[in-house]
Amino acid sequence: MTGKGTSSQGSAREVAAAFLRLGTTAFGGPAAHLAMMEEEFVRRRGWLDPEEFLDMIGAASLVPGPNSTEVAIHLGFKRAGIPGMAAAGVCFIAPAALIVSAIAWAYVKYGSLPNFQSALYGIKPVVVAVVAQAIWLLVGKAVDSAP
Repeated sequence: MTGKGTSSQGSAREVAAAFLRLGTTAFGGPAAHLAMMEEEFVRRRGWLDPEEFLDMIGAASLVPGPNSTEVAIHLGFKRAGIPGMAAAGVCFIAPAALIVSAIAWAYVKYGSLPNFQSALYGIKPVVVAVVAQAIWLLVGKAVDSAP
């Protein structure tokens, strides 16, 4: 990782706000999360350069566990040290855990209703499209930066 053009000066509060928003709006699995992180932290905020982000994804791929969570925690650490690491981890994971818990509760309570089944049937293609787009964008960037 080169570290060129990156900034490690940031607060845990800034990291928490960014990852709380991302953790609440990101769905579609790790590929979609990584695409959203690249948009937010490489393009919009400039926290790191594209090559450094791809290196971060590569390093996260070597460690067991969800890559997007590992990259989120690494980004938090890079931006604001240990407090940023903790803020990124909690704020990225907690919203999804709460949302999934609410959906699971609703499914147990209302899952047998025909309208609920129809809603689930309609959501599936949207999730597939989001994941496909994220994979397409990440593959394009990886191929462009290949030596």
